[in-house]
Amino acid sequence: MVALVAPGALVAACSDTTAPTPSGGTTTTGGGATPSGPLAALADIPGDSGLVLESTPKGPLVLVRPTADTVKAFTAACPHQGTVVSAPAGGTITCPNHGSTFDAATGALKRGPATTGLKEVPVKVEGDKVVFA
Repeated sequence: MVALVAPGALVAACSDTTAPTPSGGTTTTGGGATPSGPLAALADIPGDSGLVLESTPKGPLVLVRPTADTVKAFTAACPHQGTVVSAPAGGTITCPNHGSTFDAATGALKRGPATTGLKEVPVKVEGDKVVFA
């Protein structure tokens, strides 16, 4: 049996793209983040909102910046059905699928249908970059 493949059909593309979200934060897809490499630049995480990373070695993450030099990360998959949450707005992280809300500072559940909060993922600031802790 012979398989025919169209030229270029096996070429894989990998890119980083950043897009604004309705909450004023941003969502980043693609990525070169590794468990030891940077997740984001500190300057890319708005202090009044946050940043959603849809693709990291530990799954989708939402990064929040409670102080100028502190960053927290939470799993960005809603515990209800796995939908990626929106970037924080007004101190709240919202799931666009069914409306569950979470506290942006702690990841704690504010309102369901989710029954648990978002799990914290250890990160730290090294220089001007955010990396896994």
